[in-house]
Amino acid sequence: MIVQAQGLKQVYGNGRGLHEATFDIPKGRIIALAGGNGAGKSTLIRMLTKQEMPQQGQLVWHEEKPIRYMPDDVDFPNTLTAAEVLKLLASLKKATKEEQQHVLKRVGLFEVQKQTVRHFSKGMRQRLNLAQSLLGGDGLLIMDEPTNGLDPYWIAELKNIIRAEKERGSTIIFSTHMLSFAEQLADDVIVLHEGSVLVAGELQQLLQEHGFTELEQLWLSKIGLSEVQPHQ
Repeated sequence: MIVQAQGLKQVYGNGRGLHEATFDIPKGRIIALAGGNGAGKSTLIRMLTKQEMPQQGQLVWHEEKPIRYMPDDVDFPNTLTAAEVLKLLASLKKATKEEQQHVLKRVGLFEVQKQTVRHFSKGMRQRLNLAQSLLGGDGLLIMDEPTNGLDPYWIAELKNIIRAEKERGSTIIFSTHMLSFAEQLADDVIVLHEGSVLVAGELQQLLQEHGFTELEQLWLSKIGLSEVQPHQ
């Protein structure tokens, strides 16, 4: 176990946020935080990355390795090249030159690493964001809407990268509103809606327990919008 969340609450002035969340994050698995806009996914990620402290409840950490983090968007300095961005961040993470070159190749930016970021498309910027999150060893990797701005090819490659990180011994937590993406990739899911955890646990076990074959069906049934009846 890496971390346990016990009764987390963080509600903002507009009523959004996280109203209550209790779950466990097991080690060495891929965990999806799944739900629609305003479900509380980003609030939960800010607490997991220690950017915010909960108003109530607590996170109990059982492993204190550095957290690697991929925000949903990064405003990289336009005057820097991709290589310069990674070099700067690698100095903070104590990552080697070889590691920097490896991740640039892995995200398809090796050949354009000397181009300034101002010439990058949104998808290329997101791949640079992915590259920086892969620096710094193994351990816990947290990704906020990592498919943001990626085309279908790079969404498929992202899946391969996340699976490879798991094989290296990493634990990966990612948020997504794409339930099919979560279903294809995650070992475990934490399904959120309007600031509350609807279900949490091992994905296939949850589907079996509730009598569904797809995560979307389970989500729709939990928010009261499904006409699909669970299998008996």
